[in-house]
Amino acid sequence: MSWWQSLPVIILAVLVFIVPGLILSLAIRIRGINALLLAPALTVGMAGFLAAIFPFAGVPWSPWTLLAGVIAISALAWAIRRVVVRRWPDPAAEPQRHSMYAVVGFGALGSALLIALQMGTAMIVPDSISQTYDNVFHLNAVRWAMDSGSASPLNLGAFTGISAYPAGWHGMVAIVCELSGATIPVAVNATNIAIGAVVWPLGCLYLVQAVAGHRISTAVYSFLFAAGFSAFPILMIDWGVLYPNLLSISVLPAALGLAFTALGLSRHHRQSSLICWLSLGVAVAGVALAHPSTFMAFLAFIVPAVVAVYVFRVRRELSLRTAESKRRIIALSAMLLAGLVALTVLWWFLRPPAGSADWGTVESPAQAVGELLLSAPMGRPAAVVIGVCMIVGIWRLVVMKSRRWLIGMYAVAATFFFLAASFSYTPRWFVTGVWYFDSYRLAALLPVATIGPAVIGAVYLTDTLRRRVLRVRDADVRFGGLLRWSSTGRGATIMTAVSLVVLVLATQLVITTSAAKRAHWQYRSFEQ
Repeated sequence: MSWWQSLPVIILAVLVFIVPGLILSLAIRIRGINALLLAPALTVGMAGFLAAIFPFAGVPWSPWTLLAGVIAISALAWAIRRVVVRRWPDPAAEPQRHSMYAVVGFGALGSALLIALQMGTAMIVPDSISQTYDNVFHLNAVRWAMDSGSASPLNLGAFTGISAYPAGWHGMVAIVCELSGATIPVAVNATNIAIGAVVWPLGCLYLVQAVAGHRISTAVYSFLFAAGFSAFPILMIDWGVLYPNLLSISVLPAALGLAFTALGLSRHHRQSSLICWLSLGVAVAGVALAHPSTFMAFLAFIVPAVVAVYVFRVRRELSLRTAESKRRIIALSAMLLAGLVALTVLWWFLRPPAGSADWGTVESPAQAVGELLLSAPMGRPAAVVIGVCMIVGIWRLVVMKSRRWLIGMYAVAATFFFLAASFSYTPRWFVTGVWYFDSYRLAALLPVATIGPAVIGAVYLTDTLRRRVLRVRDADVRFGGLLRWSSTGRGATIMTAVSLVVLVLATQLVITTSAAKRAHWQYRSFEQ
């Protein structure tokens, strides 16, 4: 079977992830581009929830019951929004430029093609089967979901003698398989390409716009960098394979962006608080039901943002110098402390059994630090462009004294990876036990925390270069008129196109192609 023959299955998988979430987005009137960017995360959340409750109601898992459930949830959400808006109207939305829609459309298509090319190269042909040990379970779990009519996480593993197992990915593959009539291997690969090439970059753009604002350059760099990491999404179809982690990490950026919006820290248009928090609840449910370990990463990643909100609130209350403000400070402090204690307790209990987690360190501390700085975890080629932009972005956040909680989020992700990969001492066992002490799983989380500072750094470097070019434009004799020509409409278009080609080559050649070639060997069978 050729990739051209499997293209309809891939497109169908993309629609399965987008259409249900888009129905909910439109029902609660999420504005503009955000309706599309959040659609996959909302789809995964609703699908996971419906798959979990259907067995209790005697409803089989199928494309049509999923659609009926999505319509029911969307109708309920529409009714809730109507009640809420009557009492607390939505803030006025800032209209988005038509050029932004064009950039997002072409950018999404470009990043999808790049990532699909990487994943397709790794998979070899559409019906290849990963030869790794986890894949036997995943393929059979999809068949179990189809035959039993249940994709509930509470009984997905029943055919192997276990009970609960994250079932979000298996349920979505079963839907794609039933709608397309494709074989399970083809549906698995098509669904994985849809997740990596569409769900992941759309969520990344939502997160980046939440922390860096709505600009054309922000969207361009977001899509470019989303396709330029060697650690994700390609690593999750290589190591393991870890298909549930692929899905959960792909929707994690959208959930984080919603969390920052709900906390009042983002640069997104913020709808009424109730609708914002309800949307966040759906997205977080998708993360948790796809894989609980990524839900734990979500909780850890938002701790710096929550602390930042606490500091802002306390500063404001201290300026009031009233008895009521002191009581509010005490209440806020108690809530923060209770939250941190609850997280610690949850962290202790939500981990695999002791005998199933035995991965040791794989490299030296110095090597781990170098890999973090160059976005090259687990011996992958150095992503110099992304690494430099990330360092510049972190420096910029420090200098501006703005959004420094983003640095905290990156520090959390970097600490997790450092402890798992290179730190063979007591803290490693508590901190990284949620992920089986496995540095590969934590390496895949790094791009989520890296992309925000990296895009901020790239936009800053671009703006600085543009200002310097404009300063020397009038003294352009030494450059043969190149700078003056580049500022004209035609010249600017050509220079932008050339710059994009250079950046694509710089982020793709060697870096992601090497990752795809590594994963390629996991899909080779004796016949190939």
